[in-house]
Amino acid sequence: MAYLEEEGLMRTVTAPVTPDGEIQEIGRQMSAIGMSLKQPENSQAVLFTNIEGHDKTWCTQLFVGALNTTGKLCRAIGLDPSTSMPGVINGIIETAEREPIPPVIVDAADAPVKENIIKAENVDLYDVPVPMWHPGDEYKYINTWHAVVTKDPDTGEVNVGTYRGGIYDKNHIVSLLVKSQGWGQHFAKWQARGEDMPVAFIYGWDPAMILVTGSPWHHPNGKSEWEWLGAIRGEAVPLVKCETVDLYVPASAEIVIEGKGLIDTDTFVQEAPLKEISGGYAWPTLQPQTEVTCITYRDDPIFVGSAIGTGKVFEEQKVAFALGSWALLKKFLQDTVPGVIDVTITPICAVSIDKMYQGHAYQVGCALFAHKTTHLPWKVWVVVDEGVNIYDAGAVMGAINANSNPEEDFHIFPTHAAIVDAALSDDGVNFEEYGSALSTRCLIDATVNWIRHPRSDQWDGARVAPTELAPLADFNEVQERWEEYGFGDLPFYDIR
Repeated sequence: MAYLEEEGLMRTVTAPVTPDGEIQEIGRQMSAIGMSLKQPENSQAVLFTNIEGHDKTWCTQLFVGALNTTGKLCRAIGLDPSTSMPGVINGIIETAEREPIPPVIVDAADAPVKENIIKAENVDLYDVPVPMWHPGDEYKYINTWHAVVTKDPDTGEVNVGTYRGGIYDKNHIVSLLVKSQGWGQHFAKWQARGEDMPVAFIYGWDPAMILVTGSPWHHPNGKSEWEWLGAIRGEAVPLVKCETVDLYVPASAEIVIEGKGLIDTDTFVQEAPLKEISGGYAWPTLQPQTEVTCITYRDDPIFVGSAIGTGKVFEEQKVAFALGSWALLKKFLQDTVPGVIDVTITPICAVSIDKMYQGHAYQVGCALFAHKTTHLPWKVWVVVDEGVNIYDAGAVMGAINANSNPEEDFHIFPTHAAIVDAALSDDGVNFEEYGSALSTRCLIDATVNWIRHPRSDQWDGARVAPTELAPLADFNEVQERWEEYGFGDLPFYDIR
């Protein structure tokens, strides 16, 4: 925060604000500014210090917008903030390939997060200044910009992820828990043992944490997200043991909530609706509660949240979640399928390939929809030949129009999906019955079809006619005489 303020990228709002309207709208406005192509860095991170109803609670401050632009994310992981989008993705891939650095354990006396401790009988989650992010939300969602720590009871493997959760009452948080996700798998094992699951929620720490916890990082040889965060930070993550559960959390976190995930299905309660990252309201389902057993926090702590659900291309959560997942997906495709050149999810989901054989694009689709990230609301993917600019939606659409026959080249893949997809039906999100939400994905093969277009002597062995632009001399002459033609009030575009 001090760094962002020094860089002119953070504001402190001392004027009184309500937690049920103003805070979330300011957060949304900053996300909108961040999408501006002209001056995205005008988007500010914001610290609120005068929140109505929280002048005397133990937590009085709320911070939003730490990663609401790619420039801020670059700063968080050590990249030049002017790095292009492909450069950002490659930078994240580079961090994923670094040697993991194991965390170190520190004594509680040296952990700022232990400066204050609230035992179970004194817990009141409403002391935290959590906004009602959207008018149709079921609860005040406390878990929007955080990390959740759980542990496999059999192997001891630790998972650190980000999963939404709302305040059910003063000492319970109801969370979205899906069996196919990391903590869902842990929950199933604790449930099979007949034991409630130890849980720790972390608020306010290194912003790189969200990049990692919001992406499907793998756990080779039992390593957790802490090792990957160590690699990104270039130093070990200092962890301290929790007070009431056998888990470890960052020693310098602002706030940690400890608890036990209740396994008894009779205690499950409605979770959602919540306006989600896709821009629509998620379906309500029965979900487990976490009963809070302790809260530890720094002196004068700062709660961190995120105004999700704008439906915009790159709001704060999408910057962290999408870019991390995007990088892992690109690395996976390049490691799995030969000839993959580049991958993007914006402005359109597309893959460029050096086509080696008929059916190459379909193989890319099979790999795409086998990867964990594509359960996210990225529904239509286009595979194009080398030379098509996948960062230009017009160029990708041009490849579709020039090369695709929908009957042959549009492929529908039945697959699982994220419950955050508001387009799904009520039955489609019945993951208790199906294990996950149900959906489909579409792959469009927009590469030149080698069967329909054999090589032609007419075009010197090429499969399609070469794309010819006007000769450079004509282009230059028209540009020079633009005003002479009487077009001086119109812009001249370089469409070469």
